[in-house]
Amino acid sequence: MIDDQARLGEAAPGSGTLAAMSLPPPTELAWPPPALQRPRDEETDLWWIDPVIAAELPTRARARHLLHSVLAVYLDGEPLALDREPKGRPFLRNPSPPDFNLSDTRGGTVLAVAGRGRIGIDLERLDRDPPVARLASRWFSAEEAEAIAGLDGEAARSAFLRLWTAKEAACKATGTGIFGWLPQWRFEVGPEAPCARSAPGHAGSLSDWHFLRVAPSDQHTCVLAVWGFQPRWRHFFRVMPG
Repeated sequence: MIDDQARLGEAAPGSGTLAAMSLPPPTELAWPPPALQRPRDEETDLWWIDPVIAAELPTRARARHLLHSVLAVYLDGEPLALDREPKGRPFLRNPSPPDFNLSDTRGGTVLAVAGRGRIGIDLERLDRDPPVARLASRWFSAEEAEAIAGLDGEAARSAFLRLWTAKEAACKATGTGIFGWLPQWRFEVGPEAPCARSAPGHAGSLSDWHFLRVAPSDQHTCVLAVWGFQPRWRHFFRVMPG
């Protein structure tokens, strides 16, 4: 999610991209959600959570509440053993845990849960209008910033949002955070589907990465970054107030 104050200041499979893969038909769930089996291997669940749910909580407390509540449905009654990596990326210490990642912005929350590998997700509103030139010059590679500067206003805004969501999702999958790492993830500026050109050394080979853009609502776009497997959608849950 782009936050200019607090946080900014996030081809074919086998080449760092993933061909378009539509979400499955949504399954409507009431909050709180019921117990579920954990996803296996490449199976991946995507959750879209209505902004009305737990809206009385402060932003960070709400995100934590949503995360804990959804992860608990996969654990078959086991206590939630949530921990964090050195840079703050959360993970489960439960036996055979799924991997997961959450992104929250105005109008909704997405949470991806996968049976293996590492995943990252970033969500943005399509109507965001950030100071594109300034942010691109600060947070993108010089080549990407120059390419965006050569576009007109709306094209530049759209290209910036596409790049930002892909880059932040990648940083969330590796667990580095965005500071110092966004420019090292380089993507093609034009395509709607994320097409990675290069990655920082710790990320390994691009052949191990897949990037998928999806639209969980008609007002949002998000990118799922996946390391170690090619995702296969199992469920797309839309969670509404009970």
